[in-house]
Amino acid sequence: MINRPNPSSTILYSSDDDMQSHVVRFIMAEKNIEREVVSLDIHKMPEEILERSPGQVIPTLFDRGIVLYDLSVIMEYLDERFPFPPLLPVDPIEKSEKRLLIFRFTRSVDSWFEQVNIIETGSKKEANEARKVLKSNLIELVPLFEYKPFFKSDDMTIVDACLAVLLWRLKKLDIDLGTPGKAVTGYANRLFARDSFKESLTNCEKEFN
Repeated sequence: MINRPNPSSTILYSSDDDMQSHVVRFIMAEKNIEREVVSLDIHKMPEEILERSPGQVIPTLFDRGIVLYDLSVIMEYLDERFPFPPLLPVDPIEKSEKRLLIFRFTRSVDSWFEQVNIIETGSKKEANEARKVLKSNLIELVPLFEYKPFFKSDDMTIVDACLAVLLWRLKKLDIDLGTPGKAVTGYANRLFARDSFKESLTNCEKEFN
């Protein structure tokens, strides 16, 4: 039985190995948000959670009596609700660019998150093709990983939160970037070294890398 959330508290319903859940946990840790994280099996969500969450998906965030269940919506809400440190630029043009990157990496039909999903759930042939596509896409963007300390930014943004959880899973996905991906590996290690990233890891995620 899941206790009903306190309307005044910030509660995240999360899966221990789900990438989107990991992104939100990383952001919440980076912002040092006082929170409760409830781990659920994404395939066996309690009825009372399903009743309260119109999207019936994980991650789902409860805060101030509202329910949020889309990754992009949750990320931007947290950044506005807890503004320090800011994880999106103030300039509308730069902010729009970050939103487009998030769409490209997490939500488009051929997104990097979708390639991970195919690797984990598709046939052997589909998984092998998705590995090639994801590796090729990462290598192709090496100049952007080299360009600044974070992805196209001097400061960490929600884009980096999404990339970090994906890159953490490369070993588990049997993807080795090798020498051509040295800049990507260096970028990833800078994110992995952050206390907030370490704090965001569940026990099972610690075994991925």
